[in-house]
Amino acid sequence: MNCTLREINAEDLPMVLEWRNAEDVRNNMYTNHVISIDEHQSWWELQSKNPKTRLLIAELDAIAAGVITFTNYTGLEGVATWAFYSGDRTRRGVGAAMEVAALNYAFDNLQVRKLECEVLDFNMPVIRFHLRHGFRVEGILREAYIRDGKSFDIYRLAMLKRDWLNIIKPTLESRSREASGAQDFTGKKFSHSVCIDSESVRLFAETVKDHNPVHFDDSAAIECGFATRISHGMLTGSLFSSFFASKFPGRGTIYLGQALEFHSPIAVGTTVELKMRVLAHIGRRLLVETQVFDGDLLCVSGQANLLLPKILNQEVAN
Repeated sequence: MNCTLREINAEDLPMVLEWRNAEDVRNNMYTNHVISIDEHQSWWELQSKNPKTRLLIAELDAIAAGVITFTNYTGLEGVATWAFYSGDRTRRGVGAAMEVAALNYAFDNLQVRKLECEVLDFNMPVIRFHLRHGFRVEGILREAYIRDGKSFDIYRLAMLKRDWLNIIKPTLESRSREASGAQDFTGKKFSHSVCIDSESVRLFAETVKDHNPVHFDDSAAIECGFATRISHGMLTGSLFSSFFASKFPGRGTIYLGQALEFHSPIAVGTTVELKMRVLAHIGRRLLVETQVFDGDLLCVSGQANLLLPKILNQEVAN
């Protein structure tokens, strides 16, 4: 499927308005009401003359299929924000073709060093879609958008030019997983139980030199509002490292990053369950959801960025 981009012209406006007002498109926008012709015309007159904006039609095999916009463009080696929506609901793969074309345009034509986008939290399929194409979550603006009296989070995602040129683009261009037979781990889930005992807490404290009494003395913990002494938060967050190195993906796995958010303390002596789910797999890179549970209680959540070993353990690969 060949996707090319061209500038929107005045003749395209009725078609663009029809696509933009489709219910499944506008419901995922900040502005979700039905756009009037006058509003649409005002938008066009303002943004078509804006030097920081690019308004493009995506054509698939020479047939108009969707809209791609770049805004807040700051120039060469700068930053831009992008968004897109499809008008073609008859063919599979339209979104993927538009995404790759947009990335090529951003980094080859606009030559930005960083491309950003925002997605509302109820649109998780698009968030996962961007992650599969190499974007990373840079932050979550909590309850930053309000609609009909309800508040929603805004996910901020971004991609760097060096990641696109050195990792993501070569992977997308050179290899099809289906054709090569390589396994795609996206969606794969794992769980593992670990007891955070007193010895583990002692060894961790000795290593990092954190001897806070809430980890060793029940009375001190109670004075601080806990029921009993608690584990170091970072000890809990580090439990995934052992699993990634020994179980999945296995020996040779490299940790590139780990985001953590702590929700509830964990008492020393508790057996916790680690839960992991692969959110995206591009080339040798994995983005993995990481969670720690005490029974049904979510204590720690986050995401790990991993680099797969060049040769996978055969048991994992199968």
